[in-house]
Amino acid sequence: MKGILADVNIEGYVDQLVTVMQADPWRLFWDYFQLRYVRFHDVGLSPQAPDSIVWHTCQRQSLFLITDNRNKDAPDSLEATIRMHTTSTSLPVFTVGDIPRLRRDLSYAQKVIENLFIYLLQEDSRNRSAIPSLMR
Repeated sequence: MKGILADVNIEGYVDQLVTVMQADPWRLFWDYFQLRYVRFHDVGLSPQAPDSIVWHTCQRQSLFLITDNRNKDAPDSLEATIRMHTTSTSLPVFTVGDIPRLRRDLSYAQKVIENLFIYLLQEDSRNRSAIPSLMR
């Protein structure tokens, strides 16, 4: 079962995003993918955990990291870790470009959710011989 992990500095924003994802009309997709939402403490991460540890934890526990920061300012930064360790089977990191806008602009939040579910549907269809019934 895959899940979503909010980067520690944007948990409140992702809380709101997940609330929308778990309501109609998105609930169908949330339930179809059997997603779970976790925070750092749920997966044994310290709020001060280096980005490299966060990324590897996400990969081991099948979690999509949602963040607003993918800088490459250190060897263990998120961007450096992604570039060094990503394989064809690695889960992506979703970066939200305008985090404050999630709270004030529902259409922006809906677009972020749509993009996440489009990715999941495409990934699902690559792993199945039939198109998911959600798309019919």
